[in-house]
This record gives sequence, structure tokens and C-alpha cells, in this order.
Amino acid sequence: MSPPVLPEQPPKRFITAGRHRVCYVEGGRPELPKAILLHGWIASHALYRRVWAELGELFHFYALDLVGFGDSDKPDPATVAYDAPFYAEELLAFADAVGLKDPFHLVAQSMGGMAATELAVRHPERIKRLVLIDSAGIEVPPPLIGMVLQAPLIGKPLFMALGGTRKTLDDFLKKDVYAEPSVYDPTVVDDMQRILGERAGKEAAYATLTRMVSPKVYKTFSARFADVRVPTALIWGERDKLFPLERCGKTIAARIAGARLHVVKGSGHEPPVEQPGGFIAALKEAIA
Repeated sequence: MSPPVLPEQPPKRFITAGRHRVCYVEGGRPELPKAILLHGWIASHALYRRVWAELGELFHFYALDLVGFGDSDKPDPATVAYDAPFYAEELLAFADAVGLKDPFHLVAQSMGGMAATELAVRHPERIKRLVLIDSAGIEVPPPLIGMVLQAPLIGKPLFMALGGTRKTLDDFLKKDVYAEPSVYDPTVVDDMQRILGERAGKEAAYATLTRMVSPKVYKTFSARFADVRVPTALIWGERDKLFPLERCGKTIAARIAGARLHVVKGSGHEPPVEQPGGFIAALKEAIA
């Protein structure tokens, strides 16, 4: 099946936030509520590629590439932590750099959900509403390939050799990420390969694999959700295989006081890609 026809991509922009250069796209009228949008592991702002127009009707938004991903800077993991506190402070620096003085919506998927949660806990006065999409952070066994790549001694050499190949990316997206493989878009994988083809991109990806999206990290981070004190909503793919609804979505919803859970039927781990209509409907309810 041919990949879906996508709305026009907003132009990429760059800004220095803290010590790093960050790539982002911006959309929506300036008078609309402000929002920062985050993606997950080895992804980019392109996570929202099927809903740009609809997002622009809800927010004046900034969808960024987290440091280490997309076209943002990829500092050496020996010099930066690449953990949740690091990303929380990077997000705060980005918000300051683009001039967000009033509280803003923070919409974040997968690994980005951990960064967003950490920021909401550290600086609740900056967040108007937290929206977590299929967030990482609850201990759950990774796919088999993930377990192998995180193994001591052999994990990093294997990742540096095999991470980012067409087969590993295709298998990950079609078997683990998407509930419906027909949404697979080869141009997205082309872009992933472009980033992971650079040593800096691969080093950053491996650092976050072990410092953010690993069961060992989840075991410690999972308690952080109970510290959230800002209005929060969760949007979850009904068929998420990486972070299942029952084990992860409902657990996080129970830990965050007053959190509301919105389930997107038919979606796996990436509702904005797999069920854009259902995702936007859930997002409208989440921010109502």
C-alpha cells in the first residue's frame, strides 16, 4: 500500500536553547494557546506529520527535535547526561528561547513523556496542561532486540553495527510500533537512517536507549508520575504493544492525581500517525 498523502510540512527553524542548537517547526496563529510538542526515541518532530493543520487550529505550537535526535545538536554522551533531568532543563531552555513566558501546554509521546513529566514536576508553574501520549516510564520488558542491545558488553557494539539498518528499523516500526503496518512511510525511515548514519546520531540514540528507555530506568522513574501536580491527560493507543494500555496507560493515569485517560481505538504506539482523526478528537477532549 502507498504511504498516506501528508499535509504540508512546516519549515524547519533553528534556535540556540541553553548550550545546544535545536531544530523545530512552528505553526498555528499567535493568539492561540501555546504548546510544545515532543516525540519519542529515534523519532523527530515528524511524529506529528499527519496532523499539522489540525494542531494549528488548536495551538500556536512548537514541535521540536529533542537534543540527540532529528536535526538538533547531538552532543557527545560523555559530556551530557541524556537522562530525564537533562531533557527537562533543555525543554525549559527551549521555552525561554522562543519566548514562552506564560504557562503552556506540553504534549509529549513515548520517551518525550518522561522528559515532559520531569519538567512538570520541577517547574509546575510553567505548565498549563500536561498531555502524555503512550508515555514511557513504567517498567515493561522491551522487544527482544531491545533486550539484546541493552545487554552489558555486547549491546553497544551490536547497536553501533546494526542500529539504523533498513531491516532493523522496518522490523521495529512494522512489528513493534504500528498496530496497522499500512501507515508505514519509507520516507520517514529514510530520514531515520540519515540521522543514525552519522556516528553522533548513533551515539546519542544508544545513550538514550540505556539512560532513558530501559527497564532499569523505568523502575526508578515510575514513582515520578505521582509527583505531578499540574492538570494532566493521557492519550493512549488501544493496541500499543510497546507500552500496553492496561499495564502502562492505566498505571500512569492512576498515579497522577486527577489525570484523565483517553483511548484511541485501533492505534498502536503512535496515535498521531496511525489514527490522526482519533488522536485529534482525544487531544481536543484532553485540553477542554
